[in-house]
Amino acid sequence: MQLCLALACTLLATGLGLAVPWILKVVLDKGLIAPPRAHFFWLAGGLLLAVTLGRGLAIFGYQYLASSLAYAMAYRLRNSLYDHIQHLSFADHDQTRTGELMSRTTADVEAVRMFFHFGLPTIVTLLFTGAGTIVAMAWLDLRLALVALLSMPLFLGLAVGIGALLRPLQSRVQASTAELSVALQESLAGIRVVKAFAREPQQVAYVDRVATTLYEVYLRVTHVQALHLPMLTLLLSLAIALTLYVGGQRVIDGMLPLGSLVAAAGYLAQLAQPLRRLSWLTGMASQCQAGGTRMFEVLDTAPQVRECPGARELTQVEGAVHVEHVGFRYTNGVPVLRDVTLRAEPGTVTAFLGSTGSGKTTLAQLIPRFYDVSSGRITLDNVDIREVSLASLRRQIGMVMQDTLLFSTTLRDNIAYGLGDVSFEAITAAAKAARAHDFILQFPDGYDTWVGERGVTLSGGQRQRIAIARAFVRDPRVLILDDATSSVDMETEWLIQQALAELMAGRTTLIIAQRLRTLKMADTILVLEQGRIVQRGTHRELVEQPGLYRRIYDLQLRDQDMALAAHFSPLRAEADLAAGLAERRTSS
Repeated sequence: MQLCLALACTLLATGLGLAVPWILKVVLDKGLIAPPRAHFFWLAGGLLLAVTLGRGLAIFGYQYLASSLAYAMAYRLRNSLYDHIQHLSFADHDQTRTGELMSRTTADVEAVRMFFHFGLPTIVTLLFTGAGTIVAMAWLDLRLALVALLSMPLFLGLAVGIGALLRPLQSRVQASTAELSVALQESLAGIRVVKAFAREPQQVAYVDRVATTLYEVYLRVTHVQALHLPMLTLLLSLAIALTLYVGGQRVIDGMLPLGSLVAAAGYLAQLAQPLRRLSWLTGMASQCQAGGTRMFEVLDTAPQVRECPGARELTQVEGAVHVEHVGFRYTNGVPVLRDVTLRAEPGTVTAFLGSTGSGKTTLAQLIPRFYDVSSGRITLDNVDIREVSLASLRRQIGMVMQDTLLFSTTLRDNIAYGLGDVSFEAITAAAKAARAHDFILQFPDGYDTWVGERGVTLSGGQRQRIAIARAFVRDPRVLILDDATSSVDMETEWLIQQALAELMAGRTTLIIAQRLRTLKMADTILVLEQGRIVQRGTHRELVEQPGLYRRIYDLQLRDQDMALAAHFSPLRAEADLAAGLAERRTSS
């Protein structure tokens, strides 16, 4: 409906604009014949004023409606893009840079909006004005209409040629804009690293180099557009000159009234303004096409992890995780996991240990279906996780990662993230269990304290305890801890270990860690090497076996354990002796 109203306003504005030269024709042909009639000029002036006011209202109507439609389209398009990006899998995000996606949801959407806001109404106006001009000139004189018809292909040919030159340049503009967004995003997100290594001059030079590339491409676009306007003006001047020549000859021969010639020249002059916009319009159309292509590259990307039709909802979950002969490879085709099998029963703790690149984190990310297995299957309570909905699966899994991300909102909202309405009592209970309540109350605003971007206003240990509180409040049946204590000091590690011990109680827990001190309490420890499980057992069993686990134990804990044994053995011997003496006294 709104589109039809916009087209109606455009048609009305064009028709009223075409009426102005016709009024001038009538004034010249009727008002100046003997005897002159002064009232005729008053009527013509009043009519011109009414036409101008009506045209102004019609232009306002179609511009308002076109703007409203363009903004509504951009709003829906940006939301669709963001929604689609949110539903892409980890594998899709691995192949696309954050700045690139930001550019596609901002600059590319804006390029499309600009075309539909300004470009499309200009095209419609040009088509209506061109068609009306030809019809009006044919009504005045067929020869003048023929001159206008012959000039039209030249105008359109010039516009098409300039558009063909601009199209690849505008694609480069959009790509360079995305590259600049990537450079800025990486530089600003890593500003602390930049400053730590005193790399400010190099980062400035890098961004300047990318910006220079964009500037140079813009200059080429400007050169092409600047060429279009003088050529178009030349063609338009030639068309008006030819019209005046042909029409002038017919006026001299008495075959055409003077008013008709003036009206014909007026129609061509009216056509000049939308034609001059063609240079701007061709660039805008090329930019819109480039932006639209880049947006649909994202929208046409199907998520690699998708729910099967009729996926069931997980409700009551015990937490039995079984990994059966699982193999996995990323898009590069290199195998990361090979024939991995394990059983993590409810209430047990299963730990993964291995060198960098052994597949520990990948295995943990397969359980919530961040990626899909390449072979084998993973079940939760004997149900293949590919047969259940992603949302219900991930509601049953809590994750505490090494690199904890907090959002720029309050501590309260960060703890309750993803759960909607959560009572303040539940939030404080989770924070107390995570050993976070005390330090939160030290802030002036307590739980309403705003966290800086990515949680940079908190220490690493504080961020980890907020992440543990976030997992607590979700009450998951399966818990995944990925090096949750690897980057904190000993005192903070002790606090986090206390919080984790309380969090793990009664849950199926999977731990990834490099410190054996974290793994000693596990029921089962799996040692991975080159994507395979090469050792399996408890801490005591693995220490007695030759292999990677014992080598790591010798490096990390053997000296500490021997020192503790040496320290406590005299005390133990003294205690045994005292117990023996007491027993003898009792028996005697």
